Amino acid sequence: MASVSAVNCVFLVCLCMGLVSYADSKCPKNTEHGYWDEDTDKDRCILRCYGGYEPSGCHVIRYNSWTEKWNRDIPSCQKEWPVSGKTLVAVGTGVAAVVATPVLLAGAGFTAAGVAAGSIAAMLQSAGVIGTAVTTKGAVGAVTGAITYATSSAFSNCEEE
Repeated sequence: MASVSAVNCVFLVCLCMGLVSYADSKCPKNTEHGYWDEDTDKDRCILRCYGGYEPSGCHVIRYNSWTEKWNRDIPSCQKEWPVSGKTLVAVGTGVAAVVATPVLLAGAGFTAAGVAAGSIAAMLQSAGVIGTAVTTKGAVGAVTGAITYATSSAFSNCEEE
């Protein structure tokens, strides 16, 4: 009877250890100012940061059990900037477009010589100078900034949530 109890105990210990290791998360340990959310359906980990904090890198990561490595550096939660990097890039691109517009127009022949010659480019240039120069530059900056903001995620190389 004692040998049956020992076998039962060994079986129960093995079963319990298997259940504990199965219940363990595959995600990194929780970070300061946030926690890891395990997405078992898609086999990935998502870093969730508390208010006022943002991930320091790609917040969706995957663990490769064959190589025993993460597909990205493990991010942490860092203090949030008042303005996101994505917004700064969009604004910078919009400003660059506004600054570059006169240079590009001059290269296309919209110059003082064109005005003196009375060309079609000169008429367009005059119309722009008279009433729409500021609004045109604003529109160029806004459109360029919006396009940059919308497409910057496509080039970030981070997995979407």
